[in-house]
Amino acid sequence: MLPLLLAGCGAALNPYNENFRCQAPEDSGQCVDTKTAYEEAIGFGRGTPGKPSTAEESAEAARLSRLSDLLRAPQTPMIAPPRVLRVLILPYKGSGDLFMARYAYLQVEPANWVLTGVDEGLE
Repeated sequence: MLPLLLAGCGAALNPYNENFRCQAPEDSGQCVDTKTAYEEAIGFGRGTPGKPSTAEESAEAARLSRLSDLLRAPQTPMIAPPRVLRVLILPYKGSGDLFMARYAYLQVEPANWVLTGVDEGLE
């Protein structure tokens, strides 16, 4: 039993080969250590000086630019949320019944579409 404890998780308990060799093809990534992979992941998409951006980075920039234009568009309709009032009803006695404190929620104003750049008389 003592030799087994001293061996730890050696070859006796681990049937797998411990010699790691990167076998990634050229077009499917690269074999780097953890620190290098982390640094590359942090710098992804930031366009380092002197390094030309890839087609994917320029396509992503174009998509983000288009999305930004859509979000700033003045004709984009938006909906204003309804105005809701929370009312506390204090405890009270009825004819032999006791009603405890509770809240009632009342919709004071309904939700409204906000259409910028369009006549407001659409109701």
